[in-house]
Amino acid sequence: MLLLIFITLIFLLIFQQFYWKRRKYPPGPIPLPLVGNMLQIFLYPPGYETFRKWRKDYGPVFTYWMSEMPVVAICEYEAMKESVIKDGDNYVDRSFMEEFNVILRGGNYGMTAASGDLWRDQRRFTLHTMRDFGMGRNLMEERIMVEVDFLIVKLGKLKRNVYVQQEFDIAIGSVINSVLFGYRFDEEHQHEFELVKGALREMLKAGSNARFLVCVIVPFMRKIPILNSEYYRILKRNEQMVEFIQRQIEERRKVVDLESETSSDFVEAYLKEREARKGGATEEFYCDLQLRNLIYDMWGAGMETTSNTLTWAICYFLNFPEVQEKVHKELDRVIGPHRNITMADKSSLPYLNAVICEIQRFGNILVQNLIRQTTKDATICGQRIPARTVVLPQVSSVLYDEKIFPEPYKFNPDRFLNSDGSLRKIEEFIPFGIGKRQCIGEGLARMELYLFIANILQRFTLSTDKIPSMEKVPGQIVVAKKYFCDFVERT
Repeated sequence: MLLLIFITLIFLLIFQQFYWKRRKYPPGPIPLPLVGNMLQIFLYPPGYETFRKWRKDYGPVFTYWMSEMPVVAICEYEAMKESVIKDGDNYVDRSFMEEFNVILRGGNYGMTAASGDLWRDQRRFTLHTMRDFGMGRNLMEERIMVEVDFLIVKLGKLKRNVYVQQEFDIAIGSVINSVLFGYRFDEEHQHEFELVKGALREMLKAGSNARFLVCVIVPFMRKIPILNSEYYRILKRNEQMVEFIQRQIEERRKVVDLESETSSDFVEAYLKEREARKGGATEEFYCDLQLRNLIYDMWGAGMETTSNTLTWAICYFLNFPEVQEKVHKELDRVIGPHRNITMADKSSLPYLNAVICEIQRFGNILVQNLIRQTTKDATICGQRIPARTVVLPQVSSVLYDEKIFPEPYKFNPDRFLNSDGSLRKIEEFIPFGIGKRQCIGEGLARMELYLFIANILQRFTLSTDKIPSMEKVPGQIVVAKKYFCDFVERT
C-alpha cells in the first residue's frame, strides 16, 4: 500500500512538473523542481549561450522557469516590435512578487516595481524634472563635466596602476548623487559613497545567486538554515541603502524652500511637487515611501550600468590598441588638445560614436533584462500568453544576434559606420531596452559615456603591462575582472 502511494505521488509530481504547470505557456526547456531552469543559466555564465540555445531549440518566444515562476522570453527584435512596441500598454506592468516587494520596498513603489497610474505619473514627473535640470542642454552637461575634470586631474596625478573601476564608481556616483541630493562625493562624503557602492554591488551580485533567487520566489525556503543565509545578508544590505536614502531626504526636507520656483536637485523638486499635489486626485502618489524607492531605482540604474560600461570601455581600449589609435587620430583632427570636448562636438566624431555603440553592444552588461507582466491575454509569434504572465524582452539576445551583428563575439566598431565613414543607425541596437519601459535614464547615460570617454582619450594614452581579461563576472549586471591601467599624458 505504501509503495502504491509513493508511486502515485511520484507520478503526480512528474505530471505536475513536466506537463500541468507548463500547459498554458509557450514550449521551452523542462524545469527542475524549485530551481526551474536557473542552473542551466548559471552553469554557462554569464548566460548568453543558454538563451541562444533555447532560441534555436524553441524559436524566438519560449518559456523558462525562474524557480517556480514561469518567464516568457522574447529573443528576437521583430517579435519585440510586435509585442512591447505595437501592443505596448499590455507590457508595462511589474506587479509580480508583491510579497517580496513589501519586504524589500514596502510595496510596489519606485519606478521598477510600480505599475498602472502610479508608474505613469511618476515617469512623467521624472522625465519632466530631468528636462528641467537640463537633460540634453548645458546644465546637465555642466554637472557631468565637473566630474570629468576632477577625474582627469586625478588620473594625471595617479598615472600608473590605476584601479579603473574604483575611479569610475566615484565619478559616476557623484554625478547621480548631485542630481538627486545636490552634492558630490568629496573627501567629506567618501564614507557615504563606500556604503552605497558596497550595498548596490552586493545586491546586483545576488541576481546570479540561485539560493537568493529561490528564497525570493519560494517563501518557505527562507526558513531553511544555510540556504537562507544569502537572502538575509542581501536584506541587510538593502536596509543600509534605504537608511542612507531616508537620511538624505530628511536633510533636504529641513532646508527646502517650498515657495521657490526653481529646484537644485531631484529631492527638492519632488518635495515641491508633493506640496502642490495635496488635495488632488494623485496626492497619494507623492509620499516618502515612493520618493525613497524612486531614488533607490535611480541610484542603482544611474550608477552601476554607466560605471561598469565605462570600465569595460577602458578594458576594450587596452585589448584593441588599434581602436584607441583611431579615436586619437579623429580627436586630434577634429578637436585638437586645447579645449574640452563637449556635446556640441558629438556629430563631428562618427568613429568615436561608433566605438561607444560597439562598447555597449559587445559589453552587453544586462544578460537578463528587467521582466514585465502582461495586463491581458496576448499572442506573440502565434504563441498565446495568458494575462498576468511574466515576460522578458531579452535585449542581450538581440545585441548578439548574428543576423543583425555578424560575428557578434568580435569587437568591431566598423559595424556602426557607413561606407562613407558616417555613423550608421541600426534599429536593432537597443542597449537601453525597448517599449514604454525603456530606461528612463538613457539620455543621462549616453551623455556620460560620450563625455567621459572622449575627454579621457583626448588627454591620455591608455596602456598596461598586463592586458585585462574580457571574461565577464556574472551578476544582474556583468562586470569586468579587476584590472589596472596606466594613463600617459598625450603631447
